[in-house]
Amino acid sequence: MDENEFEASLRRVVEFGLDTCIGANACMEVCPVNRLHITSNELDSVLISGKWTERVQTFVTECIQCGDCTLACPAGVQRDHIMLLLKSLLPAIPKSWRQYYASKGHRDPQILRFFAGIVMRLSNGPLSQYIDKPRLDVKPLLFYFGCYVFSPSGAPTATLKLADRLGLDYEVLAGARACCGWPHYLTGQMGQARQMLARLGEQIGQARPEVVVTGCAECYAALLRLKKKLDASWIPLTTTEWLLQHADKLTWQRFNTPLAVHDACHITKKVGKPQPVRELLALMADVVEIAETPQECVCCGYYNFQANPGLNRLLHEAKLAVVREKGGEGMAVECVNCWEAFHKPFLEAAMPLWELMVAAELATREMA
Repeated sequence: MDENEFEASLRRVVEFGLDTCIGANACMEVCPVNRLHITSNELDSVLISGKWTERVQTFVTECIQCGDCTLACPAGVQRDHIMLLLKSLLPAIPKSWRQYYASKGHRDPQILRFFAGIVMRLSNGPLSQYIDKPRLDVKPLLFYFGCYVFSPSGAPTATLKLADRLGLDYEVLAGARACCGWPHYLTGQMGQARQMLARLGEQIGQARPEVVVTGCAECYAALLRLKKKLDASWIPLTTTEWLLQHADKLTWQRFNTPLAVHDACHITKKVGKPQPVRELLALMADVVEIAETPQECVCCGYYNFQANPGLNRLLHEAKLAVVREKGGEGMAVECVNCWEAFHKPFLEAAMPLWELMVAAELATREMA
């Protein structure tokens, strides 16, 4: 992967956007976190002049990379990419972002990595055998859990239980050292993102898989980018797409309550795949639609890394309100980051929140 590939490709997209922008401001009017009423002209002026205002700096840190702005632009400007470049040029990196980076990629001194690895393996039960595994076995199916192997959602364990139930032969790539770098990319840390994605390519290459499966929307976006850049033969799939390929081999039980479906931005809005999550959820529950189109689904707000917790709270309250309004008695998500973002507010509201692999594992258990 070329040293400046991320930066160069991003600048080309942004330069095209600046030339194409007609100043309609539709992008900023639909932005779910534009509490300061920033205009597109304000954002563009920073890139042109290099002069930051406090208003723009605050907005850039609070941007959640949901992609609503790009979908709304009548001129086809990729405003979310413009935001990425602005994030890369921020005068100061927010403290909450730095705290998040510290948990990704293990850049700490070797002795700290050693002890952290021991703690993580001891606390993750059967999954511990896969965490930061030094060498991967050659298998046709590779589950890529990366950092989310530590997720409290239970998604990795449920995914492997489903694979075992299906009798599949697989390898697992997991641990902080296998981070895809997409969190860094989405906050403008292009150099670090590039290095981490290149390392991921090397790790996947050890297993020589035919299929690589992940339950994180951002990891999926990273895999798509990696496959394209490497011209790799392996096929990236979401856990939802993967399980749908085997759904007819399982016996499904249905939940008694209707479940709303949440669309992960990096799968529905940015990749254009809203159907798999609906098809899989329909096997186990009545599906409740909570937006006129999937692309209008309210984002979970994960990717400003709590730069403004109060703002994210408003997003979560809006989600809870629309689920209730549309008749949902719970919500299902196909991305572990979305689950983690919504977990606390849904728990406090006594509203069930299902990670889709966890729901599927329960729905396909053999009943006595």
